[in-house]
Amino acid sequence: MNDSLLLDDVEGFLHFDNSGAELVNNLDKEDNDALLSDTDLQLLDADDLIGLDDPVDVVTDSDCTSVECESVMSASSPAQTVVIENIRSGDALRRSSYRKKQKDHKDALYRQANELSEKLTTLLKKKEAAKARQGLGLGPTVVWKALASRHLQARLIAEEQNSRLRKALQKQSSLIDELGAAIHNRIGEDQTHQDQRPAKKPRSESPDAVLYEAYLKEMDGVYARVDDVFKETTVKTSENPYTTFTPSLSTRGDASYHELVGRTTTPFSYDRVRKVTHNLHCLMGNRSDAKLIYREPGLSASTSIVKVRIPGPANITPARALVQHSIMRKYYESDRVVVVCRKFTEGEGAFDGMHSDETAWNIVRPASTTGTVVESIIRSKPMTFRTADSSDAALKQFTDMVMAANEEDWRLAYGKMEELLLNDAIGVS
Repeated sequence: MNDSLLLDDVEGFLHFDNSGAELVNNLDKEDNDALLSDTDLQLLDADDLIGLDDPVDVVTDSDCTSVECESVMSASSPAQTVVIENIRSGDALRRSSYRKKQKDHKDALYRQANELSEKLTTLLKKKEAAKARQGLGLGPTVVWKALASRHLQARLIAEEQNSRLRKALQKQSSLIDELGAAIHNRIGEDQTHQDQRPAKKPRSESPDAVLYEAYLKEMDGVYARVDDVFKETTVKTSENPYTTFTPSLSTRGDASYHELVGRTTTPFSYDRVRKVTHNLHCLMGNRSDAKLIYREPGLSASTSIVKVRIPGPANITPARALVQHSIMRKYYESDRVVVVCRKFTEGEGAFDGMHSDETAWNIVRPASTTGTVVESIIRSKPMTFRTADSSDAALKQFTDMVMAANEEDWRLAYGKMEELLLNDAIGVS
């Protein structure tokens, strides 16, 4: 009995060993030939594989007794477990690799879908913009025409401004030529007068007529600049009725002229001040030695021309003096009176050959509360010729004397205006 069982165990073990080797060979062959897909391996059960590949090992009651079955199973169990674990491990690796590939493929598809969606959105926006432009009629041709028209308009405006500037330059050049001619005529006449024979007929026309005519032609242009000048220059905003006109001498850093700025107020009403301005003549007319030296038949009542000689200090040698020619014109507007003045100053004695060209703007207007405001700006540009002393000290003395004379003229003018206002208030003519 024992010998029979031993033979059966040996035979079963040998038979199981051959079956296991065959199973391993079949699995290797399946891996190499890729006969089973990953999906098939997922559905494959290891116990079913063993049952299909090893039918001989199926134990039934007819083949052996229970003791024999237990002996066979105990002998074949270790090897069978190793094979099953190997199969399951390889299957798990393949499933993991498959899932990773599927995930990578799905992510790539998502990215591609997002990129295509963005491109589609961009194309739709471009299409809608093109439709909108077509609906508004703003095609490329229309846009270019609009730009060309704009540049053409800008060019025409620039050419017009250039033309106006050229005309202004020619006008200033003509004025300089006329002033030069007038000065040379004066010098020539003085020399001729020294050598003049008694029988020569004297001139009946003023030698300064050319100068006055040149300034008279400029008066309207000077008046047109009044608002721009007051915008460029800051005037004190105080409207204290007791403020006096005491401008200070200052030189603008970006210009070659000196400037006096003043402002004063009076408690008299604007209507009364406006009435009094009709009786005010040129500012220098308030000096004791002033004289009216030129009047042509067509000259308006609002225009006056005065010539005056201002001697220098008696205690300074060599002697010096200023000869000033002033033209003033008044313009009456609805809410203000504008008084413009052009003045030419020439030096004598130590100031011989030195000259000054001056322009003054004055505005008389109602105050914000009560009374009347008078604002003034005077710009003086010194000029020297080759015959003049070229020292800076002499030129500074000449300029200081001119500006001091201007300040005195304005104080005398405001004093005269106050006198006229008081006489008008008390009824004195």
